[in-house]
Amino acid sequence: MRFLPCLIVVAACGATPKHGGTADPADDDSSGPFVAAKGFKPKSFSDHITGEGRAVIFIPGLGCPGEMWDDTVAHFDGKIEAHVLTLAGFAGKKPVKPPLSATVRKELVRYIRSRKLDHPIIVGHSMGGFIAYWLAASAPDLVGPVVVVDAGPAIGDNDVETARTLRNMWAQAGDDELPEQVKTAYSSMTTDPKHIAPYLDAISQSDRQSIGDAIYELVTTDLRDKVAAIKAPLLLVLADGGLQTLYKTMAEPVPDHEVVVLPKTRHFVMLDDPEAFYSALDKFFDAHE
Repeated sequence: MRFLPCLIVVAACGATPKHGGTADPADDDSSGPFVAAKGFKPKSFSDHITGEGRAVIFIPGLGCPGEMWDDTVAHFDGKIEAHVLTLAGFAGKKPVKPPLSATVRKELVRYIRSRKLDHPIIVGHSMGGFIAYWLAASAPDLVGPVVVVDAGPAIGDNDVETARTLRNMWAQAGDDELPEQVKTAYSSMTTDPKHIAPYLDAISQSDRQSIGDAIYELVTTDLRDKVAAIKAPLLLVLADGGLQTLYKTMAEPVPDHEVVVLPKTRHFVMLDDPEAFYSALDKFFDAHE
């Protein structure tokens, strides 16, 4: 599936997600005496903070470095407080024990509270979009507007055997195989391989077990029954491909949502048509100041 570059196999099988995953988004740690403790240092992601203004948290996709968002952040010319994340185990960062998405979601709750961020905007691409759905559904009073870029709240058919196969395909890749595997999968997700080329080396530095485990978690976790709890306005920015109908359907339960499809783009829409992507963000941000 195009939802994550490595899930081409899932799409090839024609899998349709079914309700019911292995994780329960209602199991939230958003309360407690230490949740807003000053100095909280997340283990599941690192952050890079620049600019001043409204806080915007940018979450990249599977294996991707936070630098994927550099041009987007530069577009705002320092007028937002950009919190750009790189997830643990990806792009050379130290790995943590799985499940990664669930841990990121929980630690983002603590991160937002400990830093006293006032309803930050959440922007997530691919796996980052999946996490954005999860965060907004499990802590609806904590976040501000949400932007999900070419992602859904579920992927695959929740089949454990498929998840294991995909996990092993990446976790067991050899040192010489991984860079080629990354290049082949990720380059196919842009209209021009030159768009993704600057990031391939960083993606190839990801811990292969972390990638495999993250894929397993994504395939076996279904959030569609939870997204109706999202209170924040949500913008779904989609690539111009065969999955847009599925993603639109998945977002329908979100009470306040809108969809923008960027023509002639693939999965990395912000790289394929940055100006159209920035325009969509500007319009949405301005409408929800």
